[in-house]
Amino acid sequence: MRPSLLRALVGIGLAAALGPATGGCNRDYPNPFSNATASQPAPASAAVMLTSGLWSTTAGAGREVYAVNLDGSGLTRLTNCNAGDSPCDTIETSAAPDRNRIYARRALGDPPLQPGLEYLDLTRGVGAEIIAPSEQASGVDWSPLDGVIVYSARGQAGTDDIYAMDPNGQNNRNLTNSGAVRERRPRIDPSGSVAVYERIESLTTGKARVFIFQNTQAQIPVTSGGPGSEVLAGTPYVVGSDSDPDYSPDGRSIVFRRLTATGNGGLGTWDIVTVATNGSNPTVIAAGPVFRGAPDWDARGILFTETDAAAGSSRVVVVQADGSGRQVLLTQAARFNLGTARWLR
Repeated sequence: MRPSLLRALVGIGLAAALGPATGGCNRDYPNPFSNATASQPAPASAAVMLTSGLWSTTAGAGREVYAVNLDGSGLTRLTNCNAGDSPCDTIETSAAPDRNRIYARRALGDPPLQPGLEYLDLTRGVGAEIIAPSEQASGVDWSPLDGVIVYSARGQAGTDDIYAMDPNGQNNRNLTNSGAVRERRPRIDPSGSVAVYERIESLTTGKARVFIFQNTQAQIPVTSGGPGSEVLAGTPYVVGSDSDPDYSPDGRSIVFRRLTATGNGGLGTWDIVTVATNGSNPTVIAAGPVFRGAPDWDARGILFTETDAAAGSSRVVVVQADGSGRQVLLTQAARFNLGTARWLR
C-alpha cells in the first residue's frame, strides 16, 4: 500500500504524480502572506493546540485557538479573530512541523457560514482564506514532512472529496473525485507517505468506515463499523459509524472514534478505538456515555476531547495506547464549545 502514495506525496511530488490539472481541480489563490491577523505563536513549552470559546463569558461564542502544556498549565490564547466586526468560529487546526504556521478550519459571520480553510502564520501575524466557505471544508491535516496539506471539502458532485495541495494553496488536486461517496477527515501517517480517512458509501443510510488511501483508483477498507442504524441528527453519521482516524507513531495502527448512540444533548456518545492497519485487533480504549472528539496519536499518547452534556462539562484528555494513564489537561464548561485538540510537534 505504501510505496505508491510515498511517490505521490514525497518522492516525485504531488503535481507530477497526478499529472496536469484539469478543470475544477486546480485553483489559483492569493498570496497567503497578504492579510494581517492578530496572533502569537505557541510557547515553546506548549504540547497541545485546541480551539475553545473560553475567551468569552457568552455561551456559544466563536472559538479561538489556544495552546496548553502537557501538564495542563500555561493555557495561552493564540488568535483574536473575534476582535473585529465579523465573528469567527475556529473549529479545528493543524500545525506545520515548525508550530508557527497553521491551517484553521474556520467559519465566519453571525450566524456562522459553512467553514472554509484559512492559512495563518502565527509569528508574523498574517494569513489568508485558501478554501472558501462555499466549499464546506470538513477536515485538514498538515504533513509531518511539511510539504503537503490534505483536506476534505465538497467536490464538483456536491459530496466530500479528499484533496491535496502545497502549504501555500498551490497545486491543488482532487484525489478521490467520487460523486456517490463521501470521503472525509484525512490524516497523513508519520512518514508522510500514506493517508487514512473516513468513507461513507451511502449518502442516506451508510455508515462511515475507515479506509486507507492507496492511490487515486484504490482505497483499502480497514473497519466495517459497529452495530446500529439510528441517524445522529445534523451530521452525516448513523450509529456504528467509524470516523476521524489517525495513525500511531509507528504507522502500524490506527485510532478512530465510533458512534455508539445518539442523545447526549445532540452530540451522540462515542468510543475511542484502536485497530491494526490490516483491520485486526480492534480495541476499545475509552468508552462511556459522553461525546469524544477526533483523536490524535503521537508518542505522548492519544489525545481527544470529551463533552458530557448532562454534567455541563468538557475536557481535553490524554490516554496511553492501551487506555491506561488517563490525564485531564483542561476542564471547562460545555457552554464554551470545546473544539478539536491536536498535538504540537
